[in-house]
Amino acid sequence: MDALTNFDIRQCHKWAQLLRARRQKLIEAQAAIEKQDFDSATRLLKQIFTGVPSGKQADPGMGGSLLYHMAMVTKMESETQVLLDELGVELPNVSAQLSKIYRDFESDAKELTHKVASLPLGLQEITTNARLGTKEKIILFNKLKDESKKVEAQLTSKDPKAGEAFEKLFGDWAEQVIRMRLIQEYETIKGLLVTSELSKTMGLSALEKAMAKVQEKFGEETVSIALDVTLKVGLRREKLQSVMLSDHFINMAMSTETLDGRMEFLNCPIYGSHKYATEKYGVSDKVSELFCTHFCFAHAKAMLDTVLPFPFTLWQPKLIASHGNCEYYLKLAYSPQAQTSERFVPLVMSWNVTRECNMKCSHCYINATEKKLSNELTTAEGKNLMDQIAQVSKPLLILSGGEPLLRSDIYELIHYGASKGLKIGLGSNGSLIDDAAAAKLKAAGIATVSISLDSHIPAQHDDFRGVTGAWEKAVSACKALRKNNVLVQVNTTLTQQNYSQIDDIMSLSEEIGVENFHLFFLVPTGRGAKLADISPQKYEDMISNTFAKVAKHSLNVRPSCAPQFMRIAKGMGLDMRQWVRGCLAGLYYCRVYPNGDVTPCPYLPIKLGNVREKNFKEIWFNSLIFKALRDPNSLKGKCGACEYRSLCGGCRARAYGLSSDFIDYCGDLHEPSELKSDYLAEDPWCVYQPKTL
Repeated sequence: MDALTNFDIRQCHKWAQLLRARRQKLIEAQAAIEKQDFDSATRLLKQIFTGVPSGKQADPGMGGSLLYHMAMVTKMESETQVLLDELGVELPNVSAQLSKIYRDFESDAKELTHKVASLPLGLQEITTNARLGTKEKIILFNKLKDESKKVEAQLTSKDPKAGEAFEKLFGDWAEQVIRMRLIQEYETIKGLLVTSELSKTMGLSALEKAMAKVQEKFGEETVSIALDVTLKVGLRREKLQSVMLSDHFINMAMSTETLDGRMEFLNCPIYGSHKYATEKYGVSDKVSELFCTHFCFAHAKAMLDTVLPFPFTLWQPKLIASHGNCEYYLKLAYSPQAQTSERFVPLVMSWNVTRECNMKCSHCYINATEKKLSNELTTAEGKNLMDQIAQVSKPLLILSGGEPLLRSDIYELIHYGASKGLKIGLGSNGSLIDDAAAAKLKAAGIATVSISLDSHIPAQHDDFRGVTGAWEKAVSACKALRKNNVLVQVNTTLTQQNYSQIDDIMSLSEEIGVENFHLFFLVPTGRGAKLADISPQKYEDMISNTFAKVAKHSLNVRPSCAPQFMRIAKGMGLDMRQWVRGCLAGLYYCRVYPNGDVTPCPYLPIKLGNVREKNFKEIWFNSLIFKALRDPNSLKGKCGACEYRSLCGGCRARAYGLSSDFIDYCGDLHEPSELKSDYLAEDPWCVYQPKTL
């Protein structure tokens, strides 16, 4: 095929190869319809338009390709404009050379897609037509998505005219994919030629300084636009990664053992264009290296920061412009201050910054009160805690309570943590978050805020939270945070009362712009010990039912305090790459109480040390209890015998709470204390029977 194309087909034309493969599936679908095999036709329709997610035949589908090329048009346009703005120069005239190189690509496109669709626009239209804005992209995509649903409905109803509609639908999608790819290529060549001209007049050194100065802003803004479109057309945040990589051949591997990974790009359509221009028209390859080092790196970093829940550090040991392939090395929660190669480091931590709260939630594990503890960590001590944490790793640090916004220094603490490279989250009831507070949180550097919402029925939520009007404030808080571009998570605690409402709560969450949904399973500690938990079988069924509903929602769903979800997810064949382990306590997670006491998790009140008396690093690495939690062979009963013990681990808090009498005789008291029972016992709320028993 290379003999028929000007540009290297592997580097520049995966988009066309994908279209041709989808065209073949369309032919197969038409044959199935003729045989009245509508089920096979429906399966093929989904593969064509929504994709095949993994394996050697991975394909983002027409939807993924269109979103990718839309995003790349924005990226390539922005590269040129941001550089001109930074340098304060006018756009140099590169039209003659641009036309020549683009015409060669257009010739390739005609050759590769003539059996798929005709080219929807020529060079003159590409040159003069205004680019689609975010709103127009969303309208276009949703229109095509609605057409897809109609054809799927025809197939479901076994309509004999479905074949004709299927053919037209394919053509409509293909036309838009080709349109965006042509514009993308035009902007790619334009950016290269403009930068090449500037290198002659200003020198490579000046260009590199300008690119380095604007690269972070460029990456964040271009990925933000791509994310905005992705979310508003109904795809999940984590889908952005596969969408943004859809035109590449990639080797990617992440290790939970070492918390690192490599992402190797075996092709790059941008570099393919640069290589062609370099070889045929003498453009300097040094210019291509600048794009790799600054703009592509910034774009990759911003994209990963958008989809990964944990902080990370990114290196680029290989540039495709100089090595023939591109490679990124990723390390989760990396801190240059951490002089250790330990396997287990915190990826997530929660710090109850105060016990003070303005609500009276019936399930509260910390037994929050109207008054703060007299010995809560001060502002200076809180900053010192963050310094100590950075000596071990740079995790997602969730500031919780009580109600954390009742601390007068909360914005100062958020700002300090963010400045240290920590990813700062906030766990709130939402009662104190209006538009002004949301804007202030964003300015301080907050990364995500979780809001508690336990029913789609206002009165029921208010009753659970113990305060009239709590539901309205929680919903308003979610809206205010989204208005200020803050990632929002809804936390729902599962009880007998809302067991049948989870689907409705998820739908409400979507309506108000929430992306993440965490379903918390009641752990019998604190005031939660007084509530009747759901039965073990209902607990198991609820996890399965929640996962089964994921497909109909655009939410990113994760059960919490339910480590069995890893076993269930694996059994259902779900993509588990976004999760590390079921129970993270002591391995990748711990909690700090308001007075500085460190415990494995909020629901496991075993005091392992206090950061006022002992450095956090010493507590984390030297605690015998932490070490035991990190050894799956230390688990007892059926948890110790279970083939999923490394993947799940069982709920250590539930094992501890239900295997001891500390709840019975301590009543509401839930402060960290010395070891009272067996935290390594089997999880009594798991119904699974290990195969070895």
